Amino acid sequence: MGMYGSDDDDEEEDETIIVASRQLDMMRKFGPVLTSFGMFYAENYLNKSKYRKANLAGHAWVMRNLEVPQDCYDMFRMSRPLFERLHNLLVLSYGLKSTSKMDSVEALGMFLWTIGAPQSFVQVKNRFERSKGTISRKFNEVLQSIYLLSKDLVKPRDPNFTTIHPRLLGDRFEPHFNNCIGAIDGTHIPVVVPASKVVQHVGRNKYPTQNVLAICDFDMRFTFIVAGWPGSAHDMRVFNDALRK
Repeated sequence: MGMYGSDDDDEEEDETIIVASRQLDMMRKFGPVLTSFGMFYAENYLNKSKYRKANLAGHAWVMRNLEVPQDCYDMFRMSRPLFERLHNLLVLSYGLKSTSKMDSVEALGMFLWTIGAPQSFVQVKNRFERSKGTISRKFNEVLQSIYLLSKDLVKPRDPNFTTIHPRLLGDRFEPHFNNCIGAIDGTHIPVVVPASKVVQHVGRNKYPTQNVLAICDFDMRFTFIVAGWPGSAHDMRVFNDALRK
């Protein structure tokens, strides 16, 4: 028995102090982690930024550039009549559609502006005031329509090659080129790839490229193209792939 209380009371006070000390140690260890998690959660899920309001929306920006011939050519690399012809062709025959997020005119303008410079998706997001998801989806939709169009354009006029091209008639080429159907060559196109794929895309040019094989006829029209091979791939490997296709 103590002067002011029992020994049991002293033991309870000691246990309370020990528990409080342990809780304080736990807070010191995990406090910074919990604080960081709370700040991350608040920044990403609570303090969301407001939707931006563009001074000139994507569709309005496209239409404004279409109205000025030089601006149209500078932004989309073609005249307005050609832009409208391409747009109507893609819509009527190759599945390009307007959606609630973006109409077909804006989608085609965004696509042409992106590949013309070229622009990054971050730049497109800033210019058109759209989310990256919408930009990626609409870009791929236009790309798919262009791909379907290319299948009808990039092909021989005479699939059976039954005639000799007029340019080959004459003493300079005849009869040595009588069975020639076109010219074939390869080229390296500079590309931007993720860091993990840079090595396989770097070849003799010392920078990342794609090794592209192309064939054209004697009217200077492309009839066959193989793209997608990394720059380090040998030309013969690309050629053998073309033979299989």
